[in-house]
Amino acid sequence: MDKEKAMKPVERMEKYLKYGFVIMKHQYMDCPRCSAVLNAGSNYQPKYCDQCGQKLDFSEIEWKEDQELGFAKEAI
Repeated sequence: MDKEKAMKPVERMEKYLKYGFVIMKHQYMDCPRCSAVLNAGSNYQPKYCDQCGQKLDFSEIEWKEDQELGFAKEAI
């Protein structure tokens, strides 16, 4: 694979706890070469992966807002 050829990042959605009790769904972008999580969002798209140097192409990426899924149940 040539690092100078721009590649589209790999999109994935994962859940996380916000404030320790709100379940949120968040869009992550991973490097297509090394699978490192990219520090990217609608306001910032890096030109290269900071781990392996792969050139990235964020055109045609549809950014999604975090989605609230509900509340975590109390710990018993």
